[in-house]
Amino acid sequence: MQTLFPVYPDGTKMINSTIGVRIVENNVQYFNSGGPIYIHGQDDYQSFRFITSQMIALNIVRQIEVINFFKVSKESVIRWCRTYRRQGAKGFFGTKKVEKRGNVLTDEKLVKVQEYLNQGIPLKEIGESLSIKPDTIQKGIQSGRLTRPVISIAPASIGKTQSERSQQDIVATLGVGCTNETGRIEAVVKKK
Repeated sequence: MQTLFPVYPDGTKMINSTIGVRIVENNVQYFNSGGPIYIHGQDDYQSFRFITSQMIALNIVRQIEVINFFKVSKESVIRWCRTYRRQGAKGFFGTKKVEKRGNVLTDEKLVKVQEYLNQGIPLKEIGESLSIKPDTIQKGIQSGRLTRPVISIAPASIGKTQSERSQQDIVATLGVGCTNETGRIEAVVKKK
């Protein structure tokens, strides 16, 4: 059997006597005894953390070699290795499911706010009574934790249009002053 000497491509920098790294066209290539073992994009930090912690776990390189060669902190390397031991590749590439829960809209306050919303009370008044910002209530509505009921307006409560009011004023013998009783009362009260 013939012994093969490891041959590394040009531009390869050695981490230790068997592991080499080179950058080609924004890709980082890793070699073990001259053979390629891994490749990732130059800006792909998740893959970088994964491969370095995997090489450390397989005892191909030591932590201090990674720290000195890549100029990263010891704490970072320890954290990556711990992630690799506990979760494997999923720890680097899996999506983290984090349920965002607000501190202001607790379950009790959600119930109270929803009761107020069902009564048709404006957000500003709800916020003032429960010491919550109206924006926080609006975010709760947008996220689906709260629902704003659709309030229908009865046709009888709809005000008259301007043309309808103008027609009434024309018919009135003394003009607008006779038909707009609430306006007259408001004018007298505001003067005092």
